[in-house]
Amino acid sequence: MPRQIKRVLILSASYGAGHNQVSRALQEGIRNIDPTTDVDVVDFFQFVSEPFNKLTQTLYVQSVRRLPAGYGLFYKRTGDILPDSIWQRQLNHLGKERLLDYLARHRPDLIVCTFPTPAGVLSELKEEGRVHVPVHVVITDYVVHSQWIHPHVDRYYVADPSVGAGLERRGIASDRITATGIPIRREFARQRDQSGARATLGLRQDIPAILVMAGAFSMLGGLPEIVRVVERLEVPHQTIVIAGHNKKLEKRLQTITEKAVFPVRVLGFVEDVKAYMDAADLIISKTGGITVAEALACGLPLVAFNVIPGQEASNCKFLLKQGAARYARQPAQLESVLRHLLKEPEVLDKMSRAAGGLARPTAALDVASEILDTVAAYRRDLFVADETA
Repeated sequence: MPRQIKRVLILSASYGAGHNQVSRALQEGIRNIDPTTDVDVVDFFQFVSEPFNKLTQTLYVQSVRRLPAGYGLFYKRTGDILPDSIWQRQLNHLGKERLLDYLARHRPDLIVCTFPTPAGVLSELKEEGRVHVPVHVVITDYVVHSQWIHPHVDRYYVADPSVGAGLERRGIASDRITATGIPIRREFARQRDQSGARATLGLRQDIPAILVMAGAFSMLGGLPEIVRVVERLEVPHQTIVIAGHNKKLEKRLQTITEKAVFPVRVLGFVEDVKAYMDAADLIISKTGGITVAEALACGLPLVAFNVIPGQEASNCKFLLKQGAARYARQPAQLESVLRHLLKEPEVLDKMSRAAGGLARPTAALDVASEILDTVAAYRRDLFVADETA
């Protein structure tokens, strides 16, 4: 008879903050529905050698910051690699045996991947008959990329139906795809209260609020230039700048804004991102999948600046097509876009409605519900097999 404790393993990765944020949101969603389920979030790269892990993380961060065009080219070149290619087969061996040993000791009933690499490893292990539990994948962007696509993944959760259609064009059956949105924290399911959020944060009610977010690791390029643009806008406004964990950058921005005509508040890392998104009329930020999902949940128009080639560029393209964003490549373009939006509130309102129409604030609970249903079916099958053996 199967054991009583139900176990779900979520395999994440620390390449940026997004994959871990999705993993924690999903863990929270599962626990909210069924507190008896044991849910572990594990960084997949603990199964890979530590020097390799540190090297690849450093290369990722430095390439994004210093050689974005190179990173974009790499992302594009790997976008159509086949699951049985030599390159993908090599990737599928990363951490393979150590992961298998972990699974043997912890015996999860289902495995969820919020990062593409472990999905390939698990798909190969399933092909070899060494893993038998369901494997689910949460795609954390608004675009299809081959690194997520593997023949023995049982279910895909996608940000938008257009991503699901892209998977189908790559040969994934529609009954293995669910358009749930990207899992985000449960507070984003609360209805937006702009005036309440402004009162709580000490912001004015009578002028528009611009939110500038650099991300937890301050990955938004050109932040000082953005702040200078916002500072010289002649249209009445107030600005909140969230600089992330970079204290040196935070102090530099505070110096830049000391003589600003309109109110500017510079902060470091903040936990309650939703309060600031609720208070704002628009956000200037990176177009990482999680930031996009959170902004959409708040019905918040997004202005993308100097977008990094790769998944962020694809996410930006998705938002532009849907009418929920504007894009500026240079400071002068950014100034023009912001001036237009602040002077034309009906345009901002239209963008806000477009963003709200794309919102999936309950994605974490929706994915969690499907996972728990799958676990229940898997355990019933085990019970039947044991009874008939």
